[in-house]
Amino acid sequence: MSRLEVLSRHLAPSRAMRICDVGANPLGAPPYQPLLEAALCEVYGFEPHAEAFAKLQQTKSDRETYFPVAIGRPGERVLHVHPNSGFTSLFPFDARALVQLGKEKWKSPRRPIETVPMRTIGLDEVTGLPGIDVLKMDLQGAEGEVIETGQRTLSDTVAVLTEVRFHRIYDGEPVFGDLDAMLRVNGFKLHKFLFTKSVMLPHRHEDLVHRPAMTSQLLDGDAVYLRDVPGPDALSDDQLAHLALAADTVFDSPDIALQALGTLADRGRVAAGAAPAYADTLEPRRKARNKRSTQQA
Repeated sequence: MSRLEVLSRHLAPSRAMRICDVGANPLGAPPYQPLLEAALCEVYGFEPHAEAFAKLQQTKSDRETYFPVAIGRPGERVLHVHPNSGFTSLFPFDARALVQLGKEKWKSPRRPIETVPMRTIGLDEVTGLPGIDVLKMDLQGAEGEVIETGQRTLSDTVAVLTEVRFHRIYDGEPVFGDLDAMLRVNGFKLHKFLFTKSVMLPHRHEDLVHRPAMTSQLLDGDAVYLRDVPGPDALSDDQLAHLALAADTVFDSPDIALQALGTLADRGRVAAGAAPAYADTLEPRRKARNKRSTQQA
């Protein structure tokens, strides 16, 4: 039995987890895909790029709802549609930054960027959007605007997965420190980085080096933030159940899942054996080798 199967067997939230995916461009399987396939979550996604939105509509399940709108500070904006849809953004490229990174080719006359006028709306303005348990963001620069305009919708959110930028590539976009400060002000704390990506800075001796081994400049990555509370006792039963499911499947933090199971067991909401049963499904490297090593940990 898998980790997720054990969790779903023991946890009984009053409703399915609600995941909000802002910037749901289907470039690959989302990290919550196993939860969707197990019918353990509902997804509310936003994708303003018409082509990407059409793909989402063609492949979605009955547990997914998508909106063809751009989330951000309300107003008339311009969507910069890049030939590589992963670069599509409400912000134009920062030409100076691209030169610093040696990535001028990202903005090339041979790959014209289409500009599409668009009205952005705040997350709290979206009609029919319920409260959200987990927020995932990949907006190429507008992540802070989602938090800023969604305080009511996100009031009970337990986890945020967001792209973070360490070196600016768009004109006016917030970088990691800016977004981190905004998330902290709004009640979240940094939990972990899922990954970081680096690039090689340009130099005249590039023919002398192996590029993949020479990537010293941090560029971007994905980070996980959790609701900043004194301890798990401050979360409701449903919040703990949804946090455990997300921690297990979306961002691989089984210690968070075990913490939630322990608190729910103390409340009599799950069986006392739920946490041991879950621990039995962990990879060997994550298990205590004997009773003594468990006590020392």
